[in-house]
Amino acid sequence: MRTPPTIPAHLPRLAARFDLSSEDLGNCAERCAARVQRLADLWSHAGTPPGQVMRTLRRTAKRHSVYMPQKDSAAECINRMSDPAWWRRALRKRFRAVELHAIQTGAVHRHASPYVSAKALRRHELNAARLAAQMDGLEAINQTTGEAVPMSDLIEASLANPANRRAALMARIKGIETSALAKSHVGLFLTITCPSRMHPRHSMSGAPNAAYDGTYPGRAHAYLSRVWSTATRRAAHLGLTAYGLRVVEPHHDACPHWHLLVFTPADQADAYADNLRAYALADSPNELGAQERRFTVKRIDPAKGSAVGYVAKYVSKSIDGEGVDFDSESDNDGRAAARRQIAWARTWGIRQFQFFGVPPITPTRELYRVSAAGLPGLALPELHQACKANDYAAWLATVEAHELRLGVDYAERESTRYRGETTKAISGLTVEGGDLTQPLSLVTRCDTWRIEPRAKGQAQAPSERAATGSDFSPWTRFNNSAPIDAKGLFPSDAPRAKTEKKGEEGETAVRGSVLHRAPLPGAGRGDWESARPAA
Repeated sequence: MRTPPTIPAHLPRLAARFDLSSEDLGNCAERCAARVQRLADLWSHAGTPPGQVMRTLRRTAKRHSVYMPQKDSAAECINRMSDPAWWRRALRKRFRAVELHAIQTGAVHRHASPYVSAKALRRHELNAARLAAQMDGLEAINQTTGEAVPMSDLIEASLANPANRRAALMARIKGIETSALAKSHVGLFLTITCPSRMHPRHSMSGAPNAAYDGTYPGRAHAYLSRVWSTATRRAAHLGLTAYGLRVVEPHHDACPHWHLLVFTPADQADAYADNLRAYALADSPNELGAQERRFTVKRIDPAKGSAVGYVAKYVSKSIDGEGVDFDSESDNDGRAAARRQIAWARTWGIRQFQFFGVPPITPTRELYRVSAAGLPGLALPELHQACKANDYAAWLATVEAHELRLGVDYAERESTRYRGETTKAISGLTVEGGDLTQPLSLVTRCDTWRIEPRAKGQAQAPSERAATGSDFSPWTRFNNSAPIDAKGLFPSDAPRAKTEKKGEEGETAVRGSVLHRAPLPGAGRGDWESARPAA
C-alpha cells in the first residue's frame, strides 16, 4: 500500500524514534537532565555569558525535538532543563507525532480504533495506573497538627474523582440556566465543525478523505479557537452578550468539534447565531454539506426540556460515561467512549470544558472554605450562604445585585523545586463592592503541609478504606468546592453531604486570622509555606 501523499516524508521516522516505552522515556529524561547539569556546572565555573548559554540550550531542545521552557532568563531555563521531571513532560509531548502517524496511516477511525489509536489508549491507561499506585504510597502531613491523610483518600473525595467532577459541572450548568430563566434569556445549543480538509476519514465508512490536508487535532482545535475568539470579539463590538459552556469532543477520526451551550437575551439570539455562523463558515463555505452540517443551531424550549438535558450526554461522555448507554460516533458504550475521549484530550493537550461570560469559579471555592462568623455587612454573608448551599444561581444573583467584585490573592514563596525562584500560591480573597466601605481581605489558606511516603504496608485500596471507615471529608485543597449537589438536583450522582465540625480553632475569615481547615499542596510539591501569623 502506497503511503498517502499527505504524510510528511520524515513523519514515519520521527514516529519510530519517539515511540518510547515508559522506562526508556524515563532513562532518556535522566540522561538529558544530567547532560544539561554538567554543562551548567561548566558554564558557572567559566562565567559563560547568558546569550551563549541560551543558544546551547536551544540547540539541545531542538536536537531532542522538544520546546524550550517559556522563561526569559538562562537560570530559569537551566533549572528546568536540568530536571528529569521537566524532560519527562517535554518528551511525552513527542507522542503526538506518533499519534499523528497513526491517524494518517488509518489506525484511528470508527472501524479501527475510534478517537485515539490503540497504542495511545494503552499508554494513557498505563500512565493512569502508575500515578494511582504512586498516590497510594503517599500521604499529606500537617506540619502544625501532625494530621496525616492518605493522598488516595483526598483524590477520591476531590474533583479529581470523575463522579464528583461530573456532578459539579452539572450543578454549575443548572445554576447558570436558572439564572438565565430568571432574566428571561433564551438558550441555544450550537455545534461548530471543522472544514472537510481537516478530517482524515469519512464519517460512516471510515474511508480516507481525499480532501484531507494533513491537519492534526491540535491544529484543528486551534482553528476552532480562532473562529470563536474572532466571532466573540465581533459580537462584543455589536453589543451582543452571551454566556454558557463550551465542550470539545473528537469525531471518530480524532478531528475535534465544539458544542456550545449559550444563553443570551431573546432579542439578541438570532444576531448572535448569525454572527457565529458567518465566522464558522468563512473557511470553505461552498464545500458539499457545509451549510447544513458545519454549523447547527438548536433553540432550547424549557417546556420540552432543560439546557442541562442537552449537555448532560456530552459532559458525561467526556468524563466517565455514566448514564450514556451507547455512543454512536464510536459504536461503543458510554464508559468505553469516555476512556477514549479522555485519552484523546490528554494526548493532544485539549481542554474539554470551558465556561465563558460568567464569573470564575475559584472565588466560589475559596469563600466556601471560610466560616460565616465575622463576615461583615449583608451582601457578603448572603453570598457565603449561596456558596454553602451550592446554589450557583443564587451566587450569580447576589454578585450582580450587590455589584460585588471578588479577586483571588496569591502569596509568593520560595520554590521547593527550582533553586533561586519563587512561586505563587492562593492565600485568600479580596472582596469589594456591595455594602463594604473598603476592600476586605479574607485568608483562606494558612497551614503547612508536606507530601511524604507512607509507612510500608499502610496503603489501602478504596474498598478497604471504605470497609475500615477511614474515609475523609473533602475539606482539602484537592476539593475546593461545596458539597456537589446539596439541593438534590442530581440525586443519583451526588455524594452525601457531610456536616462541619463546630468550635474548632480559628474558624474565621478576615486578614490576620485563620480558617477552620487548612489547604494541602499539589501532589509532588515538597511543602507549603504557611500564612499563619507568628505567635
